[in-house]
Amino acid sequence: MSSKYRRKGKAKFIMIDSYVKRSAAWKALTPIERAAYLEVKWRYDGLNNGRIGLGCRELAEELNMSRNTADRALDGLVSKGFIVKTKASAFSVKNRAVTEWRLTEYSCDITKDLPSKEFTRWEPEKKTQSHPRDTQSHPRDRGPSTSARNNLDSPTHGTARAVSAVSQSHPRDTYRYTIGGTTDAA
Repeated sequence: MSSKYRRKGKAKFIMIDSYVKRSAAWKALTPIERAAYLEVKWRYDGLNNGRIGLGCRELAEELNMSRNTADRALDGLVSKGFIVKTKASAFSVKNRAVTEWRLTEYSCDITKDLPSKEFTRWEPEKKTQSHPRDTQSHPRDRGPSTSARNNLDSPTHGTARAVSAVSQSHPRDTYRYTIGGTTDAA
């Protein structure tokens, strides 16, 4: 951290504000994305927001994961609004520049823009059902219009049905004991 944030005799630490932790975007992060966020935030020193250098290969090495997993974690942080890419890198760049990031919860130290806090406006995607009917029930329970009637009575298909219409228990067996403790003589 910079000299104005340096604590004398104390170790460096990462602080996560409560509004960040309570946001819907934070709750939607996977554990790998949270670890990636902590690594990006660890590299923020108070004066380099917008110039936080971290590539997916370096992140993969730090967190002991594959490069593709690290890349997906960074993409997840971007899509949920925690970080923004300020400078891209590629293999075609000869000076081996790394991707640079900006944390959206702090103001940008390059452009002096205010914090955008994009993660506070993030909302999960609403899942749409492909059919207006209840998708929890099995199609055979909706009615015999979609399949043949003889297929519904198969032991592997269909709801269990009573063998006979006559009840197999006597009503006095159902109401054997009463509240007073005496049995019915019915």
